Amino acid sequence: MRRSCASTTAAGVLVAALAASLAAAPPAAADLDARRGILLTNPGGPGGHGRSLAGYYQGTRVGAVYDVIGMDPRGSGGSSPRLDCESEPLPFYSRPTNAEISDATRSAIRYQRDCERADGDLRPHMTTANTARDMDVIRAALGEETTNYLGYSYGTYLGAVYGSLFPERLDRTVLDSPVHPDGIWRDVFLRQAPAFSANMERYTAWAAEHDDVLGFGATQKEVYATFDATSDRLREEPRTDFPGIVYDSHMFDLELGMLSRFQQNWDLASEYLGYFVRDEPLPTEFTSEMAALAEEEDTGFTEDLMTAVVCEAAWPRRISEYRADAREYRENHPYGGGASWALPQPCTFSGLDRVEPPVELERDGYSEPLLIAGEFDANTDYQSGVAMAARLEGPLITVAGDGGHGFYLPGGLECVSDAVEAYLVDGVVPADLTCQGLPPAELDTEPELDAEELAPLTDQSVPVGLRL
Repeated sequence: MRRSCASTTAAGVLVAALAASLAAAPPAAADLDARRGILLTNPGGPGGHGRSLAGYYQGTRVGAVYDVIGMDPRGSGGSSPRLDCESEPLPFYSRPTNAEISDATRSAIRYQRDCERADGDLRPHMTTANTARDMDVIRAALGEETTNYLGYSYGTYLGAVYGSLFPERLDRTVLDSPVHPDGIWRDVFLRQAPAFSANMERYTAWAAEHDDVLGFGATQKEVYATFDATSDRLREEPRTDFPGIVYDSHMFDLELGMLSRFQQNWDLASEYLGYFVRDEPLPTEFTSEMAALAEEEDTGFTEDLMTAVVCEAAWPRRISEYRADAREYRENHPYGGGASWALPQPCTFSGLDRVEPPVELERDGYSEPLLIAGEFDANTDYQSGVAMAARLEGPLITVAGDGGHGFYLPGGLECVSDAVEAYLVDGVVPADLTCQGLPPAELDTEPELDAEELAPLTDQSVPVGLRL
């Protein structure tokens, strides 16, 4: 379905009529007396398109009793107006040289100027608080007294903001892979690189144990040296195996960090990375399949909305602070996101006034939320989940030994699904719970390179893997 929803600023002044694009999956329960109302959802971002979530839970206990609502937040996807800065994408640098730090600074200035020129009247109103108000408009438009909520990553912050603004309207809440409740937004993003480093420690130890098959090195130190030498070579001689993509050292550092998180796929990741380590061409059939999968994929993300939303909070103005942080991160945390979030960002140079400060998160008047956090999640690190659970005084499901991001999903861990569905459907609030993540891959022989299996673990459109 599609509805036109009006949204307001904190002062209650009508700023825009936003055609929020919605999708709803009605409950499949034969007995409509079992219906529990609506379940609003958000996939994260900020900037993630949420309509597709409406159909994710069909066939589950949750889908049987809830009208699951997916929404493209204001400024994104099918909502109108959709932000479009008409600007070149920002460069991605995992371990930037001093010259690249300067280039990143100039690019951030250029991007922010383009955005203010294209959407300067709208961008200040693209805030988490206003998106939460849009959610309440949807609730009211559907004639519901209350809503339930399921949010992932950035969507956990959105849910916490909604609960802080409308506690009397919120019933049951699941916050999967929570952001840290403090340090919005720069400090939240700076937590990613150390979490990638923690995953690299796990992966390099595993790789050293399997040196007889992989040949990356017999000790962690040797494995790191192999990867760093590969990165150095790609800086000097980027590859063009993938159509339309220049695969340089920054791309290698990014993918290496991303792949280090998924212990159940370390065998497949190592087979893939080995082609770069050995400087061998990737199989033509594999690159063709990867290119085809990339063309088919709908990124489901509006980058220009993300850069608007994160400007809802203050960012440092002193460029020297960013330069110092970037130098530290390139040395100590070069994998995954590396120094990318330590560099100056468009918000650093924003000339737009913020319409209101970020909402102070509190739980006063709505029931205990259920939170889920992965021990080695690098997008939102585990301690962020601990902190959000403490702030909202809700039980925490810990997914031990797992670097994933987003756990209550079709085909996910049964331990997580059982607890979430018992909470959302039956109202059973668990005590703190630990679910064991998937075990590391076993490696006896070299695995076959499989594009369909590898593609979800990597993403060529930087910085997709670094969102919340």
